[in-house]
Amino acid sequence: MISVKNLSHSFYIGKKGKEKEIPVLKNISLTIEKGEMASILGRSGSGKSTLLNLISGYMKPDSGTLHIAGKDVTSNSESEWAAFRLQHMGFIFQSFQLIPGLTASENIELPLTLKGLAEPERKEQVREMLSRIGLEQHGGHYPSELSGGQQQRVSIGRALISKPDMILADEPTGSLDTETEQEILQLMKELNREQQITFFIITHDEEVAKISTKQYRLTDGMLEREGASVEI
Repeated sequence: MISVKNLSHSFYIGKKGKEKEIPVLKNISLTIEKGEMASILGRSGSGKSTLLNLISGYMKPDSGTLHIAGKDVTSNSESEWAAFRLQHMGFIFQSFQLIPGLTASENIELPLTLKGLAEPERKEQVREMLSRIGLEQHGGHYPSELSGGQQQRVSIGRALISKPDMILADEPTGSLDTETEQEILQLMKELNREQQITFFIITHDEEVAKISTKQYRLTDGMLEREGASVEI
């Protein structure tokens, strides 16, 4: 599902012509199969978010190759990436990133609207999703009227509604208390098991990483497979 080979990326600071190179990722290689739940564990500043942005096409690598869902996407244009994300990817964020002026149902419905599905079909799928994430009584509520755990459930519903091949999760429980974190992790595990959706999770939390079937650790821009050497 995701194959990364020798991916490297640096940031540059300073005036043009006198920039200082700051290496962030150094020859990263990893393979995540369909249906796996994989995590990248690392401290703040280790390069986790940069790796997620490269895999999702929001940044371009300096070198290396990236294959997702059997397609070489390394050189995709911005428009190609936008279409690819809509077709293949769903996203879960630490800060939820729900649209305040839309209800829970409308936030979940948004990807289907972007795909051009007819309204009756959209509404039916949203009703089913609200039931699956345990929010069937909260579809008409706005984000400000929901708890943090409920907002994250809406975020998960929005990520899943278009039936993506994979979910990319950026610190998915970072804004939640311990009890709510466990509820969200359990929901993610159930969805992975039931629907065979590939999960790619970046986190600094050892407890979050433990739910994964494959774990990597990112340290100073270098990646190691937990318990084994990384695939090259």
